[in-house]
Amino acid sequence: MTIDQFSKSEIEDSLHRIDAILESNIFAPEKDEHPLVRSAFIELLICLRDLMYKTENYSSRVTFDEDIVKKEEINDITDVIKYVRDALCHLDSDNHYLEKGNIKATYNVIRGRGTIVKLNDYEQTSEYSDDLCFFFGSQRIYLQRHIIRAIEEVKSKLLPIL
Repeated sequence: MTIDQFSKSEIEDSLHRIDAILESNIFAPEKDEHPLVRSAFIELLICLRDLMYKTENYSSRVTFDEDIVKKEEINDITDVIKYVRDALCHLDSDNHYLEKGNIKATYNVIRGRGTIVKLNDYEQTSEYSDDLCFFFGSQRIYLQRHIIRAIEEVKSKLLPIL
């Protein structure tokens, strides 16, 4: 399928914004308390969600599923990115809540390995000492293992056809 000029421009803009955000080093440990970390994360996920949609439309879906919390509507990284983007952009989304009841557990962030929330038999846990992990309800997304990897796969699928 041929990419129209408007979509091509949107893809290039999203890739540029993602690169600029990541090159700013806003997710470095020394910036954990910076007031714009959350804003950078939101824009990163908005741009990435659009790119995931366009990648599926113009090439093929990004489907890796390592370290994904699978459930009915979550099967791969494309689903996780949509889930997280929806939570970020819609404060009334159910994606902020744990499945077990009316407990809101959203935008919890942990650097490295550890548990940030433990309620009865449920835990929001990061399994890796070398990554930054964001939680929305019962879903988690890692910066390196999920977001950066998805960006690289998007680039490998879209850049050759731009």
